[in-house]
Amino acid sequence: MEYSAGATKHLFWFVETRETARLLGNHSMDAVRQIIINENLYRQKSRPRLINQFGCIRKRLEALPKELRNMMVTEDIHTGKMIAFIGCMASDRLLFDLIYEVYRKKLYLGEPNITDADLNVFFKDKQDQNEKVASITDISIKKLKQVYSKYMFEAGLLTGKVSEKQVVKPYIEPELQSALMRNGMEKYLAGLTGN
Repeated sequence: MEYSAGATKHLFWFVETRETARLLGNHSMDAVRQIIINENLYRQKSRPRLINQFGCIRKRLEALPKELRNMMVTEDIHTGKMIAFIGCMASDRLLFDLIYEVYRKKLYLGEPNITDADLNVFFKDKQDQNEKVASITDISIKKLKQVYSKYMFEAGLLTGKVSEKQVVKPYIEPELQSALMRNGMEKYLAGLTGN
């Protein structure tokens, strides 16, 4: 998976993602697309925005094993959000790296906050290591920092004021831990638990 700044125009969209996963239980992805567009299930004001949102959610869901997509629908909201966040990570290499390299380290070392300096160092290092990331504009980097922080707040990985970004070790249900292990997603589990 290549690095991308595509997340600058996307939200976490948990409710919509869970509803899409629910529909996938009985329909093909193409049929789900038609239902969402025809019924405007995401309540978007324009068709292009609706199609764009579906494309993002589809990418996230397709990055997840079927077992996790099913669990997103059947498990509680906390676990559903965790799986939706894993879908974001699985479809966005920069977000995955941020969690694995910065968030995981904070948990492991017991550091209470992710600071703006932490985010700046992370993106600077990525720009130095990768031409694709180096080509991302400063405005897009600033937006990515905001978007990723919002995702982390919505998934329950951060708490407090936006300026403080207090790190929270999420509770990962044993069923979800086992599903991640069965599906070769140990690194996602490690990133989220600090192990």
